[in-house]
Amino acid sequence: APGPARPATPPAAGPAAPPPAMLPYFLILPLWLLAAVGLPLVQSLHALQAKSEDRKTWLFYWICFAIASTVLCYFEWVIQIPFYVLAFYVDLYYEAQLLLVLWLVFPKFLGIKQVQAHLESNATALGKKGLELAREHAVKAREVVLEFKKKYT
Repeated sequence: APGPARPATPPAAGPAAPPPAMLPYFLILPLWLLAAVGLPLVQSLHALQAKSEDRKTWLFYWICFAIASTVLCYFEWVIQIPFYVLAFYVDLYYEAQLLLVLWLVFPKFLGIKQVQAHLESNATALGKKGLELAREHAVKAREVVLEFKKKYT
């Protein structure tokens, strides 16, 4: 006699679908490359050919681009933390990056000029604070080295 009927096993659940994004992912990279590299490159070359004062702004942009690329390489996870909370509903991280880059380089806004002006106006205060912090850390490092030297010599 056959045994009791086994309950049917439910089909294995596959991975959960990712949250919806505003833009399809295959569009984000080309748009980002156009906004972060293409448009600034064209504007930089135009400023160089015209020998305008915008050369300084675009040099500042490329320096910021290099620094931001390096920082994002190591610390992007920190910047993504607030977006992880939003990702339960909608994934907006790459769209926010794209909007930031457009604000920085789009000729109507040129947010990079605002960033540059803000840094230039606060450069002395930032420099003094940076030197103060460097001195404090140098004194601490010297004390550690002297203590290490005394302990092991």
